[in-house]
Amino acid sequence: MPQADPKDKIHALLQGIEAYNPEHLPMLKKHLAWQIKENEYDFEANLVMLRLYQFNPDLFDVDAVRLILLKAIGNLPFTDLTLYKYLIHTERLNEEPIRTIITLGTLLETCQFQKFWESYAENKDVVGNISDWTSSVRSFIAYVIDTTYERISKSLLMALLDIKSKEELTSVVETRHWKLLPPSSKEGEGKDDEEWIFITNHEASVKSTNIKEKVTFDAMARSAHAFKPSVGQFFIQAPDKQTA
Repeated sequence: MPQADPKDKIHALLQGIEAYNPEHLPMLKKHLAWQIKENEYDFEANLVMLRLYQFNPDLFDVDAVRLILLKAIGNLPFTDLTLYKYLIHTERLNEEPIRTIITLGTLLETCQFQKFWESYAENKDVVGNISDWTSSVRSFIAYVIDTTYERISKSLLMALLDIKSKEELTSVVETRHWKLLPPSSKEGEGKDDEEWIFITNHEASVKSTNIKEKVTFDAMARSAHAFKPSVGQFFIQAPDKQTA
């Protein structure tokens, strides 16, 4: 008999008012550790965890928040990181290591990829040993390249992806179904000795983009519950009486 999905089990326990019960934090921390170990990601459970820290600041766990934010970065281009930031108090965002992680995420979101790798090299201890984290980052960067470039120089591609060897480059090119052009190819350009990569997915990536000027109900439902007010916010305080 197949085992139940841990995500389904957690979600079932966090229905209704139980999503605001701080006694669930130990369970959520174990679930976060499972995500790290198994290279899984649970947006909803992590969202509940951050909201519990928001309403119970005395229980705030810096390391747990660090891991949640890093998992969100690994899930780019989805905007989970932006939503998570709104659930963290401003003073916490300015504390380390959260500040550094937010900076890394911002560099990726703004496509400053070379600066990202420079900052990452100086702060590898912040990321720790999260499985395949850099691979997820490279997949996001490759996605941006797919939708931006028709062709790109080999040197620039290696810099954007922080690739050091020819073997790594060949692996990425084959995985993404790109095409390495010889220096003499008419499809290349620039210096005669420069090698170029033809992004074969570019046209399909651009054409498949369908921009709609509306937000679906499912998209709203996925994140709207994050901004539910706390119990105290349901009550309106009467203004103080002024003495004559």
